[in-house]
Amino acid sequence: MNRKKTWIQICCSTVFFLAVAAHYIFEPWGFYRKVGQPEAGKRLSLVAAAEAYLGTNEADGSYRVILERYNAQPVLPQGYALQDSDSWCAAFVTVAAMDAGLSQRIPPECGCQRQIGLWQGLGSWQEDDGYIPQPGDIIYYDFDENRLRDCTGWSDHVGIVVGVKWPFIKVIEGNWSDAVCSRVLFINDIHIRGYGLPDYS
Repeated sequence: MNRKKTWIQICCSTVFFLAVAAHYIFEPWGFYRKVGQPEAGKRLSLVAAAEAYLGTNEADGSYRVILERYNAQPVLPQGYALQDSDSWCAAFVTVAAMDAGLSQRIPPECGCQRQIGLWQGLGSWQEDDGYIPQPGDIIYYDFDENRLRDCTGWSDHVGIVVGVKWPFIKVIEGNWSDAVCSRVLFINDIHIRGYGLPDYS
């Protein structure tokens, strides 16, 4: 009787594990909260515009298309044209927004901390540690922060949220290991500085 019970428990555990694994492998990264179709479409258009640059990198010089697109704006933020030696993660977000036709909703910038200031000025900055992002939110980091407390330091990196699968989020970022890459992290990773929340409604 005990052997049969143990065997049933093992089978149930295996089925549960396989179901969870299938969810993370096959289910698309998606929305944590339901949004209307027009808003979802705008959010996903930013993600698609960003994903079009996946693999763009410094090693073969292909990343320069992002710099050139950024520098072609009629009015450059801070009046500054990006150089090859500059960090380009914020420029990547700006260019993805331009490509998706969302420049009016995502303030253009090439500096992470300055872009945070623009979100704050719009009343669209979120730094609640309990916040669960949506696709199309703009995620900021402070990688100098290594303590288990509210991350409030100077932002040194930025990316775009692709989607959520609890307890993870998938992001896409420019200038990550000198390329446009996607990666997965915990929703409340200690390096997350906060989120810029474009008005997609």
